[in-house]
Amino acid sequence: MKLLSTDASADRGGNTNELLSDKQNLRSRPWLGSKVATTALALLAIARAAYAQSLVDAGSLPLVARTAVPVPDSLLLLTFRARRVGVSTYAQRTDALGNLRLSGRQHLRYRLQSEWIYDSRGEPPFVREDYAADALHTVDLGGGWRTGQFARYEQSRANATRTGLWLGRLGYEHGLAGIRPLDSLSVVRYVGFGGVVQDARNGRQDTGVAYGLDFSTLVFVQGAAAPPLALRLLGTRAQLGPRVWQRILAEGYYEHTFDDYSSGSARAAYRAHRAEDYVPGNVQRIQSDTLAGQISWLYRLSDKISFRSDNALALPSRAFRYRRLASEADTLQNLGYQQRELDTRQELRLGSKKLQSMLAFSYRERNRGYQLDNNRLLTPAQYELALARERIRDINEKTTQWQGSLTWLAAQRHVLALTGSAQLLRVTAPSKANQQDRDEAQHALRLTWTGRWLGNFRTSLAVAGEYRQFVFIRAALSAENYTDRLLHWEPGFTWAPGKLSIRSTYHLWVSYQVRDRASEQLRNRASRVLEQQQNLTYQLRPRLLATLDYTRRENRVGLLRWPAFKESPLDTTITHDLSGGLRYGWLGRRPQPTSSSLRVGYRFLEQRTHGRAALVQDAGGSSLIYLRSLTRQQGPDVAYERRAGNLALSATLWLQQLRTLYRYRLGTGSFVGASYTPADLARTTTNLYPYFEMAVAWRVRQW
Repeated sequence: MKLLSTDASADRGGNTNELLSDKQNLRSRPWLGSKVATTALALLAIARAAYAQSLVDAGSLPLVARTAVPVPDSLLLLTFRARRVGVSTYAQRTDALGNLRLSGRQHLRYRLQSEWIYDSRGEPPFVREDYAADALHTVDLGGGWRTGQFARYEQSRANATRTGLWLGRLGYEHGLAGIRPLDSLSVVRYVGFGGVVQDARNGRQDTGVAYGLDFSTLVFVQGAAAPPLALRLLGTRAQLGPRVWQRILAEGYYEHTFDDYSSGSARAAYRAHRAEDYVPGNVQRIQSDTLAGQISWLYRLSDKISFRSDNALALPSRAFRYRRLASEADTLQNLGYQQRELDTRQELRLGSKKLQSMLAFSYRERNRGYQLDNNRLLTPAQYELALARERIRDINEKTTQWQGSLTWLAAQRHVLALTGSAQLLRVTAPSKANQQDRDEAQHALRLTWTGRWLGNFRTSLAVAGEYRQFVFIRAALSAENYTDRLLHWEPGFTWAPGKLSIRSTYHLWVSYQVRDRASEQLRNRASRVLEQQQNLTYQLRPRLLATLDYTRRENRVGLLRWPAFKESPLDTTITHDLSGGLRYGWLGRRPQPTSSSLRVGYRFLEQRTHGRAALVQDAGGSSLIYLRSLTRQQGPDVAYERRAGNLALSATLWLQQLRTLYRYRLGTGSFVGASYTPADLARTTTNLYPYFEMAVAWRVRQW
């Protein structure tokens, strides 16, 4: 499960691409700029960075946007989603996002949010319980000036943290027509803000001031038809008692078209982020600095041949520093690292009516070196020992990759595609105490054929092979060296004659993992996975559809004797998933057009596992058993969907009956691993779990 974070960001709507897109939309469609730019920036710029940035954020709406003021109206979007995640776990998320035109010069943007993860078996039951609210109020003063205020409140009850923020803002915008005659699009924006911030965590409550300055500009160097030069400078700071949160951002982007065949772009950025928090007896400061640049070039040799080059360099550094809160506290050791990241990709493309190909070369290098400050006043011998201990983690990584693809239209209805790749990763550690020196090589080749036949019948067949090598250079870990060989076989077809539609896919992949050392041959493994999916639909009536879906997956793992090419089975897992039902849909026209659908069906899920385990006897001994476990989940499945104007509703319910049981057969010898008692294996479990999911999106009012 993946959940969205509730952390807020100071950089929402502020990067170079957003500045470009905002200005270009207004230039091309002035009537659309007021609606799209304001609505999108106000409602869809959700938080993207950490808590440290949220302390000094002044709101996501640009105070000085050249947009026409729409008629006074309000926009409110409500979203809600709740579902059962597991046997005892539930999750929900609620959002209310709105815009309100208070008058021709005043605007209010607000957001309310809550997110829970609840475990009925936990103590405390809430794994996550977060609440957030913020509001941005702006007033247009005329003459390019705009003022406003921003407030935010965030609380995480599960983590016992709470944050409050209020900032006043003042912004000014002016064009560059006086400097660049006949230029009515280039613009410069200034925004200053300051206020009060409060933060409570770790049993402490701090209150302080927050302030910052934001400068951005768009300059259309080559005229209105070409991309502009974009620059931005941002500085924010929050003083929370003994802690300081600080952020500095400077970035620029420029794209230039040399002629009809070539163009290039350049991007440069510097980011400095200082975050401080409490650790026992100390304040920990994490300083993150990154200097990055990227140059791209595109050249079209002809209509059929093009070349692209992307090159990027980043120099990030991190420092972890500590200062004592009290004289009796023990000072922790300051440390940090410097890193260099180089990334380049060269790509050549050739294309014609029947043949298309691509060849790409990529190289990535990452070097990290650790450093240590002598803030604990260690003796030279102690300091050298501590520094050597940290430098054990120094590491260098180099990745070289070749990629190629070839697509051939062999006939009007038949296509052959061939793709391949070769990659080498080399990891080296300067310290002899670090045993992570290794090489990882991977080669892959895939051939796919797709054919279309008469009667809406389509077939596909894919064959692929992979060869992987994993080699540790140092002798201490050479027992982990292995070679992995993988084969893939993927046939399938689709047939749609009239009201009937059938789709069938199969995937068989085999893996042979062989250890290099003769003493490690008992760790060799052979794995086979066979997966098939069958989907059948039949249109009984114009509004009634019958569906049947079946998925089977079989995974077999065995001990491989590579020289004799034989294997002994170890574990087998077979899963069957069958669901079928009827879906009925209908339309409505009063008071507004609506569409609804109801699906009623039944779902059956079964998983069988065959493997080895240990049976614990009453006397305390254990013996090998061949265990078979069976898990069945089945029950009626109901789903409902409705779209009525600005309302979208969906709800599903699977009334699942869960049953588990075991069977076993005694073997000879002993087994080390999962163990059971006779009472555990004689027990049959039967439970009823209603799995549900509900989602609502309601745009209450819109411009």
